Amino acid sequence: MGEGTDPRWAAAVEVLDRVNASATPPAVVRDGLSLLVRQDRVLVRSRLRAEEPVAAREVEVARALAEAEVPSVPLVAGKGQPWVVDGCVVTAWRWEEVVGAPSPEHLGSLAGSLRDRTVGTHVFDVPRFDPLSAVRAAVARVPIGDDQGDFVRLRAQELSADWARIADLDPAGTAIVHGDLHRDNVLLTAEGPLLTDLELAGAGPCSYDTAPAVVMVDRYGADPATLESFVAAQGHDPRAWPGFATCLAVYELWVTAWAVGVRDRSPELAAEAAVRVGCLRDRSCEPWRLR
Repeated sequence: MGEGTDPRWAAAVEVLDRVNASATPPAVVRDGLSLLVRQDRVLVRSRLRAEEPVAAREVEVARALAEAEVPSVPLVAGKGQPWVVDGCVVTAWRWEEVVGAPSPEHLGSLAGSLRDRTVGTHVFDVPRFDPLSAVRAAVARVPIGDDQGDFVRLRAQELSADWARIADLDPAGTAIVHGDLHRDNVLLTAEGPLLTDLELAGAGPCSYDTAPAVVMVDRYGADPATLESFVAAQGHDPRAWPGFATCLAVYELWVTAWAVGVRDRSPELAAEAAVRVGCLRDRSCEPWRLR
């Protein structure tokens, strides 16, 4: 759909008119499940109405992180968000200029801030972290009987009991967990690194946020030194906790489910989905590619 026919575009423009009132023409930044539209220092994320629970989660987490003083992209005109506009749901965020790519130390420091500033306090202000529901949602549009989709659903069911057993037993504590803490979900600004893309975040075992750094090494082939840098900057190493193996298995399933859910967008994504499913199911691993 183009700008003239996409209801998300019309909803985004209406919200920008409401919160920004600028003569600068709005411009699409990215088009996926969400449409990201920028105008001056405001970025709006517009989704179809079915995604309202995801948008509401993001807003709740963003407010809690602001109160806890965890570095993250702030909401703009936060009252009343998310807004429902003509069958779409829209949130508004401050546009941040980036000055480079975040390092493993930046990511580790953010993970440490989440733990240190939200354990036992702001966890009560946000929904529970529920990665297996996110896994199921990622493949919800994949029909039953599809080999890859069925594998993901079955694996999520198999992990459910293990996840329930360890989710509240992290010796490092229960904190606000980002849920997908990799370099594409962190903005490096002149003021420092900021968390963004909070759609998975919630109250859960804070060690989970180490899983993406491990997957970067184990699956994507990153230098093992990057993991050690992340762990040192984070201030704790969860790899000796037996429950961390479940965190790692759940995160690997999430990124696999994501690939399966978007595989129809390009031949490259379809090939990546096949690689990831084969790796988890058959242990026939090839290196994964960054998304």
